Amino acid sequence: MAPSGLRTSKDRYPTLTSLPPLASTNSFQVRPGIEVERYLSAVGAIRDAVRSGEITKAVIARDVIVEASDPIDVHGLLLRLKASFGSSYRYSFDGFIGASPELLVEIRGSEIFSHPLAGTTPRTGDPVTDERLASELLASPKNQIEHRVVIDMVHDTLLPHCSFLDWEPEPTVVKVANVQHLGTRLQGALSTPRLHVLDAARMLSPTPALGGFPRDAALELIERHEGLDRGRYGGAVGWFDSRGDGAFAVAIRCADLSADRRTARLFAGGGIVAESEPLSELAETQAKFQAMLAAIIRP
Repeated sequence: MAPSGLRTSKDRYPTLTSLPPLASTNSFQVRPGIEVERYLSAVGAIRDAVRSGEITKAVIARDVIVEASDPIDVHGLLLRLKASFGSSYRYSFDGFIGASPELLVEIRGSEIFSHPLAGTTPRTGDPVTDERLASELLASPKNQIEHRVVIDMVHDTLLPHCSFLDWEPEPTVVKVANVQHLGTRLQGALSTPRLHVLDAARMLSPTPALGGFPRDAALELIERHEGLDRGRYGGAVGWFDSRGDGAFAVAIRCADLSADRRTARLFAGGGIVAESEPLSELAETQAKFQAMLAAIIRP
């Protein structure tokens, strides 16, 4: 993944990172936000829309609610995310906290970068099993289609603003703590006048990795079937400077905290294509939830 300035205040002030999270007697309850049956029904509806030719892909998401007896320790949460997801883009902004593995766009001078992810399989902790799952992910037509749609959209959106734009000919497997994704790096040189990174982020959001393709038709179907207020989930989170340089990650693997920090709302979703099966998609969201659940809920 291309280097990025997207980081938390804990990275800017290393002395803070040396402080371990305080011991806590906090207790937690976890419950679905949107009902699982509603989610499964939405996946089926989107799959049928793809099979009928209405769209190529759309992402259906769901949420879970974590209720804590005491306020959630944001500092401790960020430290645990850093320990488990050190290669991800960690962020904390106005109660919105996460560790995203996906670079939406980064601009450094005349260079532009993106690293879209789409297509997911679990990690089990067993190297042999994980290698088999990674091989199956690379060979999966369903996941390759899901991934290709995202890469084509990012490439076609950025290319008019570039003198050249290169991308990896084949996706690679990106491993994070609990899941593995298909990822493809893109890197190019910007034309003049140079694109501002915020404008690039706006043009790309939401990519088909969080929305769908064609975008407008997919978003209309998501609105009709998903039944979920996504809030800031699936948007872009990052920074920019006075020159238009900066970096934005896709706002996934996240939690939205209530004002009193006693409630956290977590989100996860997956791309639905013609070969998608509702229960398999449910399992994928369960794997994705583990990133933030493990960081919030500790023994």
